[in-house]
Amino acid sequence: MVPSDDKIVYVHLGERIKKARTDKGLSLRELAAICDVEHNTIHEIERGTLNFRFSTIIKISKGLEIHLHELLKPH
Repeated sequence: MVPSDDKIVYVHLGERIKKARTDKGLSLRELAAICDVEHNTIHEIERGTLNFRFSTIIKISKGLEIHLHELLKPH
């Protein structure tokens, strides 16, 4: 569960990941396979409801072939 103070940051990050994934035409399962991450993990991150490991975001960034700073930049 994400602390309420950080919720907006997690939601914006999840929105960026989902947009990048859908722009590339990838399903949750396809991105999960590329990143070696459970598809449920990616789904929860996209919803902004998972307190994730930073290493998971690095894997997702690499899987989407986008720079990490693009995911983490301020809204």
